Amino acid sequence: MKRLYAYLALLITLCLSILHPVFAQQKVTGIVFSGTDNSPLPGASVVIKGSATGTTTDANGRFTLTASPTATLTVSYIGYQNTEVVLGNRTEISVTLAADDKSLNEVVVVGYGTQKRRDVTGSIASVSAQAIKEMPITSAEQGLQGRVAGVQVIQSNSAPGGAISIRVRGGNSVLGGNEPLYVIDGFPVYNSIGTNDGQSQPTNPLATINPNDIVSMEVLKDASATAIFGARGANGVVIITTRRGKAGPGTVDFEAYYGVQTVRRKLPLLNGSQYMDLANEKARNLGQTTLPFPDKSSWPVSTDWQEELFQAAPIQNYALSFSGGSETSRYAISGNWFDQQGIVIGSGFSRGSVRANMDNTISRKLSLSTSITASRSINQQARTSINFGNGVVYNALISAPLAPVYNADGSYFRVNTIPATEPFGTNPLALAQEFSNQLVTNRILANTNLTYAFSPELALSVRLGIDYSNDRTDRYFSRKLPGSTGQASVFTGEGSTYLNENILTYKKQIGANHSLDATGGFTWQESVFSSLSASSQNFAVDLFGTDNLSAGNSPGLPGSGRSKNTLLSWLGRVNYGFRDRYLLTVSARTDGSSRFGSGNKWGFFPSAALAWRVSEEPFMKAVSWISDLKIRTSIGVTGNQEIGNYQSLNRLNTVTSIQGVTQAPVVGFAVTTMANPDLKWETTTQYDAGLDVSFLNSRVNLSLDYYVKNTTDLLAQVPVAISSGFSSILLNSGSIRNQGFDVSIDGTILNRSKLRWNAGLNLSTNQNRVQSVAVRGGQFFAPLITSPVDLPVNIIREGQPVSAFFGYVRDGLWGEDQGTTSLMPNARAGEQRYKDLNGDGRITADDRTILGKPNPDLIYGLTSQLTYGPFDLNVLFQGVQGATVFNANNFTLSDVFARGNNQVADITDRWTTENRNVNAKYPRASSVSPLVSDRFFEDASYFRLRNIQLGYNLPVGSLGVKWFRSARVYVSGQNLLTVTRYTGFDPEVSSTAGSDLRKGVDIGAYPAAKMWTAGLRLGF
Repeated sequence: MKRLYAYLALLITLCLSILHPVFAQQKVTGIVFSGTDNSPLPGASVVIKGSATGTTTDANGRFTLTASPTATLTVSYIGYQNTEVVLGNRTEISVTLAADDKSLNEVVVVGYGTQKRRDVTGSIASVSAQAIKEMPITSAEQGLQGRVAGVQVIQSNSAPGGAISIRVRGGNSVLGGNEPLYVIDGFPVYNSIGTNDGQSQPTNPLATINPNDIVSMEVLKDASATAIFGARGANGVVIITTRRGKAGPGTVDFEAYYGVQTVRRKLPLLNGSQYMDLANEKARNLGQTTLPFPDKSSWPVSTDWQEELFQAAPIQNYALSFSGGSETSRYAISGNWFDQQGIVIGSGFSRGSVRANMDNTISRKLSLSTSITASRSINQQARTSINFGNGVVYNALISAPLAPVYNADGSYFRVNTIPATEPFGTNPLALAQEFSNQLVTNRILANTNLTYAFSPELALSVRLGIDYSNDRTDRYFSRKLPGSTGQASVFTGEGSTYLNENILTYKKQIGANHSLDATGGFTWQESVFSSLSASSQNFAVDLFGTDNLSAGNSPGLPGSGRSKNTLLSWLGRVNYGFRDRYLLTVSARTDGSSRFGSGNKWGFFPSAALAWRVSEEPFMKAVSWISDLKIRTSIGVTGNQEIGNYQSLNRLNTVTSIQGVTQAPVVGFAVTTMANPDLKWETTTQYDAGLDVSFLNSRVNLSLDYYVKNTTDLLAQVPVAISSGFSSILLNSGSIRNQGFDVSIDGTILNRSKLRWNAGLNLSTNQNRVQSVAVRGGQFFAPLITSPVDLPVNIIREGQPVSAFFGYVRDGLWGEDQGTTSLMPNARAGEQRYKDLNGDGRITADDRTILGKPNPDLIYGLTSQLTYGPFDLNVLFQGVQGATVFNANNFTLSDVFARGNNQVADITDRWTTENRNVNAKYPRASSVSPLVSDRFFEDASYFRLRNIQLGYNLPVGSLGVKWFRSARVYVSGQNLLTVTRYTGFDPEVSSTAGSDLRKGVDIGAYPAAKMWTAGLRLGF
């Protein structure tokens, strides 16, 4: 009966729309363009004058409605002049809205204010909401990938909710942070990825923010734009603005998509038969009389561990938003649910969030804006750590294909019991299914901004905000894991950041030739973090997990901690314009940080920029093909305060000793670090020269920048005399230089009534070089990654890129007549030979050399938006050139059975008694472990089809149902094509996310996925 009522309601609705007096009306379709760059304007209002009937343009600037031939349409959009169009007998129209200079003041969001886009003197790039919505993303940073010149987005951990690293014009620091500062609706947030704890990959704090709420992201790149953020601006600034309500009828928007992910590629490894042949060959090469597999038919199993571990995983997202209001009270409220299962069994990420943005005009002079976001995320993390032997992906690669998944009784098979294997490694399925690692994060980000206008020119804004989060990580090793008796641990953390900003602004047009925009203020921000941990092991049953630690027979020592840091700042900026041609920006900020030493509590960060709008000169008026031309240059100083809390002080750690007759444990304290009262921020001085030019009525736009960044006072651990009682001290010493070009070009290739094609290209180069280090000898090695690699592979050396790769150079294989030599006295025919680079007649550590670098020479992105009628096709290509990855997986997978684990399939190109080629790709099968050499460093350049989306905008306006505003369906694919020579899972990898010391190392990293999604967007 209910279904019958639904059908009747639908029939009545259709009849009413047909019986509507359309005999005097006609269907009208059209598109609305921006007069500044000829791009479509989504969300523009189209209303029949004198009535409440109207609609808004869709994501491609198109609209459909029914109107009388005598009707006049009023087309409006914030930042543009209203335009009226008399229909007549036209059924298809094109409207171009001219820019409204008065409202274009708010086009570009900058630090502590806004500017006219054409008056910006710094290097600022923008990404719109439409671009962000073109592909399903978990976190806001992913929307920048391939779209902004000078910004490298590294999806180093491809796990759901995994860490993302961003480098704006290269990394500036060795021990400090390199991530940019994020400002979310006016609230500064530093996205600290953190360090790996050996149990799981680092997570991404910004994954708690719903990308559907974002309307724009501005990336501030040069010092002119970032110096206003002082000691936090050296790594660039990303300003995120979320959707706010507009005066007018209330609107409702709903979006949903569903997709399936699969592993992008599997590594070709040996099958069971090939494995036994290689193991037998190794035994013969070693002169063993007994073969490990004399009868191959006794081992019928051939397990594909990658096939067992990887799965087709769903991804889904649902978002609902409401917005509207009056001239005095506006609102935008949204809710979101996102769920992504991982392609590795046992991994996944889900997030629920709500956001409320409210703007109220209390009186003619007083207004209030409030933003509140609450979210809860659950991250199921697979054990894909960098720790050798612990990672589930690494174990899937090295486990012998002869090992079955389960024993006959259903228990997990011990993979290290297969003949010819070494006694390490764990059943990958056991690690995936019997290790639980769940991180739950609750977060509230809220701030309110009260603005009082003393006059039309002078206003004071007072902002109060809080960023509160609490998280809990529950880890449990099941008793079903081979060798485990049950182990549980709980980690909780609570962080609160409080913000107060007091900003005074003054804007004045002085006569016809002068404009002044001044900003000054005082800010205070304080962060407090506390933690608590507990653990237990030796459980009798697995029923409780982490819910009852007392069920374990061996409780661990509890732990707790608390830290706090405070930042006080004075800031100021002046923008001056003369005749709309000559532009000057001067800014400065003074920061006082609790993190700095007592001798350096305050830092000063100034900047200055000049711009010349050549297109406004009288002699340019005759050059009609140039729409706009601006030359700009800037210089400024910014800082990096990410030195950690209390680093300048003597810090105490607890120690336990046994004392007295009873031998009772006694807890005491010991000083573990040497104080440095002069410790301060790292300082980056940046020079920038830029050119912005538009051609053919802004149909083609070009932006070009050249920059040089010199970072000094690098944080460094410098050795001290042992007599001091310490091994090193943290101080400021050393320098790094980054220099390069940013190029962005976009334009409208086709612009016809139904066909429109926009395309854009951005590329950037960066040369990174260590100028000096504090350590004697001008170099030091990065910390060792716990892996099968026996030596560090990243080096910090003067004159080389940061974290350059370091190792030996191959020199073919030893031949039959070269089996005994002073270079490697114990070498045998068919084993790896290395070059004696220092000519001393021996192969020693001094023969290592630079073998590559993890940072690319070139990053680029290519975008295309093709629209034909109601159809649109959006494509994003992205790539890098000149990067290197140390494939640490291959240190085991192509060691030719030195460790007795599985091997890559092309190991067939090796030295054998039948193939005595000294130029074979791989040495003979033996027990000789390889050295870290150029064999394991691979070109990580790639060209990738990052996203492709095909959409269709349904003609809902033709139904005459006024409450149905828009409807769009689409299908999209991500990572469908990757062109690369890298032999690992994916060239975009780093097992140590967030670390610039140990970059570009692939050891059991979570593999990348390719994805298909289908989605729907509805507007009411």
